[in-house]
Amino acid sequence: MIAKRAESYSYARRIVPFRAARNAFGAILQALEIGDGEVLLPAYIGWSAREGSGVFDPITALRLRHRFYALDERLHIDLDSLATALDTGSVRVLVLIHYFGYIDPAYAEAVALARQRGAFVIEDEAHAMLSDVVGGVCGRLGDACVYSFHKMLPVEEGGAAVVNDPQSALARTLQAAEGCRVPQDFDLSRIAAKRRANASLLDRLAGELSPEVTPLRGAPITGEVPQSYPVLIRNGSRDRIYREMNAAGFGVVSLYHTLISEISPQAFPAAAGVASRILNLPVHQDASPEDLEAMVWDLAARVRKT
Repeated sequence: MIAKRAESYSYARRIVPFRAARNAFGAILQALEIGDGEVLLPAYIGWSAREGSGVFDPITALRLRHRFYALDERLHIDLDSLATALDTGSVRVLVLIHYFGYIDPAYAEAVALARQRGAFVIEDEAHAMLSDVVGGVCGRLGDACVYSFHKMLPVEEGGAAVVNDPQSALARTLQAAEGCRVPQDFDLSRIAAKRRANASLLDRLAGELSPEVTPLRGAPITGEVPQSYPVLIRNGSRDRIYREMNAAGFGVVSLYHTLISEISPQAFPAAAGVASRILNLPVHQDASPEDLEAMVWDLAARVRKT
């Protein structure tokens, strides 16, 4: 028999708004009460004097034990490193970060490894909210995830904790921060389409800058909605290029120019190498094709300076 309309909550998710993604992440960790257990994080986490370290600040504030797993030179998960860390038996929470809105090729396998060892999986979707909400390619394999509204939408602040089982103890425990809400006034589908188109254009244009500049990711695949388009500067000073391009009116960023001190270059050389060369080009919905072309030509001129 089929009812006239759907009546079950089989496809529900609990979405709890907070002031920022880091607050949502901290609330999840606190609610899990992991005690002496460890939180396992990827070895590419940044810090700045102005913003601190979004994903690591709650670890420090809650004084949680933690360790890191390695990523390769493209910031893809090193599954051997991940499995070794999980096999210690002390990991209670695995954190996956969908960097720049792109999905790791080993995403499903990483979650499976955590499941086999009884670890709770949190997906950091500060960059990948639209890859989740519009694209549907992340956020569903883990137990919970976090959004950052201001990193994808023209709002000043806001984030959310998302729990995939709305009947779980975690979903019942989390409470929205006072005065916070989920933004409702945006056409997310159109925003996602524009970001994807802009990233694809940059991917074509950046191909002409090789070998001075090389893409870290590439054109988005089905469902991916980039937060930015990351490239590696192979020729010239990344810091100089960053300063000069911003002074010229091109709002580039560098995620992450400085890694937290807990991630040493000696232990994680691939991450350190990326941090020293990465430049993130904007793909947001306000950027026109003409603006993006002008930005790439500006970048080309700066990397080819003698």
